[in-house]
This record gives sequence, C-alpha cells and structure tokens, in this order.
Amino acid sequence: MRFLFVKSALAWPRGSGHDVHTYHMMRALAEAGHEVSLTTAEPPSEQAVAGLMLANRWTWGEAASRAENGQPLLRGLQERFRSYWGIEERDIRAIGKQAEQSSADAVVVVGLEVLPLLGAVRKAQRVWYAADEWVWHHLSLVRLLDRGTWAHVPSAAVKGLYEFAFRKLIDRAWVVSQADRRAMRWLAGIRHVDVAPNGVDTEHYRPHDVAADEHSCVFWGRLDFEPNIQALEWFGRRVWPRVRERQPAAELRVFGFQPTAVVQRLSQQLGIRLKANLPDLRAEIAQSQVVVLPFQSGGGIKNKLLEAASMARPIIGSRRACNGLVLPAERPLVIAGSERQWVSELLALWADQPRREALGKAARQWVIDRHSWSRAAAIAVAGLAQSQHPASAASNLQEPAASEALVG
Repeated sequence: MRFLFVKSALAWPRGSGHDVHTYHMMRALAEAGHEVSLTTAEPPSEQAVAGLMLANRWTWGEAASRAENGQPLLRGLQERFRSYWGIEERDIRAIGKQAEQSSADAVVVVGLEVLPLLGAVRKAQRVWYAADEWVWHHLSLVRLLDRGTWAHVPSAAVKGLYEFAFRKLIDRAWVVSQADRRAMRWLAGIRHVDVAPNGVDTEHYRPHDVAADEHSCVFWGRLDFEPNIQALEWFGRRVWPRVRERQPAAELRVFGFQPTAVVQRLSQQLGIRLKANLPDLRAEIAQSQVVVLPFQSGGGIKNKLLEAASMARPIIGSRRACNGLVLPAERPLVIAGSERQWVSELLALWADQPRREALGKAARQWVIDRHSWSRAAAIAVAGLAQSQHPASAASNLQEPAASEALVG
C-alpha cells in the first residue's frame, strides 16, 4: 500500500507521544514493504527522520503556494473549526494534490488540529491517527471537588463537537486502547476504529548493565502535560512524604521536557531531583531502582511504561497507568491503589533485589511479545484492507494476535 502521513511537525527530540508513534508507525509500515511518504508544515530536522525509508518528503507550504482557489471545501461547523485552528484553504488543497501525486491508498493525519486537512482527499482512504480520544482525555482530568479542573468540561464538549463535525471525512481512526475505541465510536460517531496499541523499540530501550542507586525511583514525561502533572502532584504530596518518613535516604528523580511552574515548585518543596529537557533519558532511568507511574488521569497507553519495561526496570503503576494493556496472569509490574499501598510496595521493592530483577525480566519479555511496532502496523493495514475488501479481510490477517477484537 501507499501511505501519505500528514503532520504539522515531526519534532526532535521526540518529546511527545504523537512524535513517537508517528515515527515508529511510518518506520514499521516501510519495513513491512509499504510505500510511505510524509508531508509537514515545515521541513523536519534530519535527526527527526533518521532511519525512515520515505518515498517522498514534502512540506505542504510549498504546494499551498501554488494551489489554486476554488469552491469552499468545508461548510458549517467544519469551516468554523478550520478557521479556529488557523488552517488555510490552500493548505487543504495542497494535501489533496500531494495525495494524488503519491497515488496514496491511505492519507493518515496525525494530531488534533489536522482533520480539516482531509477536506480535499478524494481517492485515498482517510485515516485519523488519533491514538487517544480527546473527549475521554479531558473528562478524565476533571475532579468534582477541585474547581480548577472544571475547565476541562467545556474543553471536552468542544473536542466532542469537533470530532463529530468531521466524522464523515474519516474513513478509519487509529487508537491505542479499547476504551479509546468505545469513546471514539460512541461520542464522535466514527464507525470504523482500529485499536493498534503502541509498540516500543526494544533495541533502543534495552537493559543497561549498571548498578542502580539505592532507595531511588524515577518518573519521566512531558512536564507540561496535565496527566503527568496530576500524577506528580498526587504522588509528591500524598505518597512521597510518607516514604521519606520511613526511608529518609529516598530519592525521587523526575525528568522531562518543559516543566511548568507547578512542577518546579513541587520539586523545590518536596526535595525532588528535577532535570529538564534531557534529549536521552536511558542512562538516568537505568540508575534508578524503581520506575513509578502514579497516574490519576489521562487515556491511551503510556509510552513511558513500555520504555521502562523494555529496559527491564521494575515498575509500580496505578490502574490508570495500565490503560489499554493486556497483562498476563503473572503481572510483570506492581499495581498500587491507595497511598498506603504505594508506600508499602515501594519500600518492599527497594528491599528485595531478586524480586526487582524478576519483574524487570518479565516486563521486557512481555513487551517483546505484545508491543512491537510491526504488530501495530499489521493491525492498521488489516483495518484498511477490511474497508477495501470487507468479505475477505478476516482471512488475510497474517498475525493471529491482530484479530483479538482489535479491528472493527
């Protein structure tokens, strides 16, 4: 198949989930023998596209400057959202022209603001690589007793209206969990939604043969992303002081891009070691005994969990951190709920090296078995084949795991 991926920017370092899953999905599709092209608003850096086998690499700005005006492509709410996101009509026409030039079988738009760009795509299947469903994401951040979170309710309403307005332009949507799939179908009205769980590069995120510092734990991620901030606030204020009472030498290390004032203030108040904007976290992760993922909100699959598992690190996570995951009966990580359970589980793991090693080994084997990018790409292709040839698609699935209620 021929794919044209459309994304406003492909950033380096890959600090956001959208940059991670776009890069690796393109790479996996190309490695499977499909032709992959990319168009962005501005040229990406060579580091951002290193390792990609791209048939074409365009910017839509160049094509837009040559695009001719014509009848409006969008109307009503679609047109209002186009204006809201600042997308020009000529950008939409440019994407349509590039889809024709590449003879694309599928045009895949990535991000939140990109749905209007599907307006001039005529012959190719139109795919929204949403990953997480936005209404569910916003509602997960709401706390009834915290007025500061109530602003997410109107945000959820706007995102829901936006998704619903463009539903007829979307032939298929790609998400990472069954919960996101249900929300996309029920709230946005998008019929064909494929669950392609995130993978992880197990060679890049491999175990490091270094001794971890005693009584240390680590958390990382974008530090301007509210689910990450809520996780740190909850853990820092409710769990960490109790841990320090029991183990004064304990150290919490936090790494990530663009820490907000809230994160900086929290680290100063609680003695958390904060390092911002490190391009490569692997050595830092390896030097910590335990990975903590105390998520209280957010949807989708946590890339940091897959990365930690691939590095064979022992993990303690909340149930929310395990969204979208299919875990074996012998769980490769510890799931903690209450504040007391978090304290006891963390102290117990620090004191038990054989258990830490066993959990890390099991976690790495689990992601190797279940979370490869080649598997995600196979599921995505199977969904597109289902749209083209509904009767025969099921028999064409090459990988048995792809049929586990993931395509629909």
